[in-house]
Amino acid sequence: MLIDYHIHTAMSDARGEFQDCITAAHQNGLSEIGFSDHFNLRKQGYSMSQTRLAEYVERVLTLKRNADFPIKLGLEVDFIPDMQNELADFLRSKSFDYFIGSVHFIDGWGFDSPRQIAEYQRWNIDELYRAYFGLIQQCAGSGLFDIIGHADLIKKFGYRAKNDLVPLYTETLDIIKENDVCVEVNTSGLRVPCMEIYPNRRFLEMCFDRGIKITLGSDAHCPEDVGRDFDQASKLIREIGFEKITRFTQRKPEAVNV
Repeated sequence: MLIDYHIHTAMSDARGEFQDCITAAHQNGLSEIGFSDHFNLRKQGYSMSQTRLAEYVERVLTLKRNADFPIKLGLEVDFIPDMQNELADFLRSKSFDYFIGSVHFIDGWGFDSPRQIAEYQRWNIDELYRAYFGLIQQCAGSGLFDIIGHADLIKKFGYRAKNDLVPLYTETLDIIKENDVCVEVNTSGLRVPCMEIYPNRRFLEMCFDRGIKITLGSDAHCPEDVGRDFDQASKLIREIGFEKITRFTQRKPEAVNV
């Protein structure tokens, strides 16, 4: 069963409408999809505004009622450490199938934006990786999210840590496991300079060893990318030993065969 839970539309920063993505999902043989447009309590240019959220919810729910295959209502939410209480209040009030928690900012720096890539030169790369994974740990430990999005996004532009990352992965995965959070296998890393699925094989092997749940996402920002490179993702997770991935309904996980 192939599930794509990370699909963006023109309601946030993508090109393409909901129906275009559904059509692409059918064409690519997906069994289930979930829309997860960007949301940030501190409005960013790429994220959907709070004023449009009700419209987003209603449009997806209408599609769910009329579709001939499962469509889920999700949201990709930026984790902001100093706004956890506000975020908790906000998320509790919504009837979604899942929330993806993602880290896109380190001390206000949008590290995954090509426009801000020069900032990497200001960092010791190993300190940067520790800062990033420290935020992933806080995100997973917050209890707010069902899925951790693109868990090693910090590698996007090909800046690689010099130190062995296994100790940092161990710290991070202990928290993910303790909080029963699902890890997204995100194929969009194959389309950027790092040219590698998020997270990498070693991280996923450690997930498997700990019995951590996984799910799939393309991080599509256009219909053409819905389900893209899922053949590579499926091959990778099967090689590691995963036989199940996770789907969500009203924030309840269910294991299904890959």
